[in-house]
Amino acid sequence: MRKNIFTKIAAVAAATVLAVTALPALVSDTHAADDEYSYVYAGLTWQEYWANEGVYNAGDVTSSNEKDTHGEYDKGGFDTVTRATTNHGLHRGSYQCMATIDTEDGKKYELAGWTGDAKNQIMILTDGTQLSYSKGVITNTDGTTSKLSSYEVTGIKYVPVKVKTSDLADFEQHYRVVKNGEKLYGGFGENKLSSYEYTAAVNADTNGIKTAVKNADGTYSFSARQTGSGKSFAEQDISVAANITSTVKDATGSYGEFLRVDINGDGYGALGAMMQAVKWTYYGNDATRTNAVATYGTKFAADNWMHKVMGIQLGLTDSARCQLPAGYDGTGYWSLTVYALGYTDTTIDFEATDANIVKVKAPVSDTSKLSAAIAAADALNEADYTAESWAAMKLEYEEAVDALAVAEYQADVDEATEHLTAAINALVKVDAGTGSERTDDTNGAGTSDSGSADTSVSDVKTGDSNSMMAYIVAAVLALTAGATVIGRRKIKNVR
Repeated sequence: MRKNIFTKIAAVAAATVLAVTALPALVSDTHAADDEYSYVYAGLTWQEYWANEGVYNAGDVTSSNEKDTHGEYDKGGFDTVTRATTNHGLHRGSYQCMATIDTEDGKKYELAGWTGDAKNQIMILTDGTQLSYSKGVITNTDGTTSKLSSYEVTGIKYVPVKVKTSDLADFEQHYRVVKNGEKLYGGFGENKLSSYEYTAAVNADTNGIKTAVKNADGTYSFSARQTGSGKSFAEQDISVAANITSTVKDATGSYGEFLRVDINGDGYGALGAMMQAVKWTYYGNDATRTNAVATYGTKFAADNWMHKVMGIQLGLTDSARCQLPAGYDGTGYWSLTVYALGYTDTTIDFEATDANIVKVKAPVSDTSKLSAAIAAADALNEADYTAESWAAMKLEYEEAVDALAVAEYQADVDEATEHLTAAINALVKVDAGTGSERTDDTNGAGTSDSGSADTSVSDVKTGDSNSMMAYIVAAVLALTAGATVIGRRKIKNVR
């Protein structure tokens, strides 16, 4: 699971940069005819992005030292999200977010994306520098190494912005800017998720564009986003999400949320790689969805996530950015809208029942299936599988071991079991004769010719009649070994 290190945003300078002043009414419209504008992509903090979107507590950047039900400090407002995992978070966070790596020796690395493969990962920084990365250790250009202590997700890195040309040079001093004709890139390709590289092509009709207005004190404010049908990239027209399905999840609070909706289907990976933000609108008992009683903004990692095989995972957290109105318990009618770079807005309407709202999380009561999955992974031979599929399984394995050692809630144990089992089922055999991957279904998991597997949540296998005895034996061995665990290791990001 995602594990974070709590840090407060307290510096006066940082507060000045983050400060957002409400926009004068219609300011962008009244001056549009008099001033020439430039169209660029800019990196905005969570607060700057949501400030004029009409969401609950939009101007709040306070942090919280209260843990959520997953033991994470995600109950603040639109402040920076901080994590300590060396695995998935860095990969996922680099798709559409501004991610900064902090190291034990005091260095900071502004991450833009990745290249290489699972065993030879190369970080691409915002200045174009490429550095080797392995399990939290960064090899610098001079050959020295630095070890990750945490990383921060501060906001969205590619927000289409309309800014006065006369202000552009100053604007570039305050924000990370990508101009038309320059490259946009991000992500780390894994299974359903693909990294990307496009050429910026922002115009007045680009979907989600915001107008930047320079305030008297030299800071900038941003309008509400505008819907449009124009291009985001030079290479292609605007896309529409296709081949996706949505599911309102039963209440578990696996990631600290009180309400969760997952998006799956063959098209979720393309949408997930471009997902920037998600807006939730609550209508209470209004089935017509005419009169909203509350609207909420979200942050990546704290509320929104995507998994390499298990879909997009969207949640609402009981926090400074999300409090239900008096007299409402979260049941009733909702709409959520996914804002994704290069896509039209994707809106999902759903009804939440009492079975979907997390109240009190159940404590751990059964770890036998997780122990069996860990033991099953221990019995495998790395040489039998492709490097990429093995590396993916090892990430889930390490986090499953952590979950077994310290998990407090059954939902966390079940989630870790599901993820590790899916990763085992997705392993791709190496052909003994050629050293290349086999394209037959070697793992009984629907492996395709590309080496990926059908591992949607409903299809994850936890054992069958032919292998149950092996799992029982493995579970006993794993539980015995678990008795020797000394101390508690941190749960990392199972997502």
